[in-house]
Amino acid sequence: MRKEVEIKIEAGRDAGKVFKVEEMPAVQMDRWITRALCMLGRSGSGLSMIGGMTMEDLLSAFSKLDFKDSEPLLDELLSCCSFKKDGTLVKMTGSMVDSVVEDWTTIFKLRIEALKLNLGFLEEGGDLTSK
Repeated sequence: MRKEVEIKIEAGRDAGKVFKVEEMPAVQMDRWITRALCMLGRSGSGLSMIGGMTMEDLLSAFSKLDFKDSEPLLDELLSCCSFKKDGTLVKMTGSMVDSVVEDWTTIFKLRIEALKLNLGFLEEGGDLTSK
């Protein structure tokens, strides 16, 4: 069963809105991380450190990427999110994001939560390699 978490926005123009963030299916996550690692490798971010990479390291490496390259990965993180309205879940894809979200910080929070949920093992001291 995929992990999921419910996020309630506490401040800003989206205060009170509730979102569900769901873990990507295994194959989708494998493709996502493979694309991310290929981009990071091309950017010279030092893939030798992957064995001990933390979430902070990953975010730092992502900040060195050209936005046009990383944008599809960031958008895919939003696809893990759904807006909860009157008990119904509305998937956060494409133009749906702008029709639901009013504050850019909400988008940022949702992406971070999706990263944490999908790559949470990095925060728990895990890594991307097998031992």
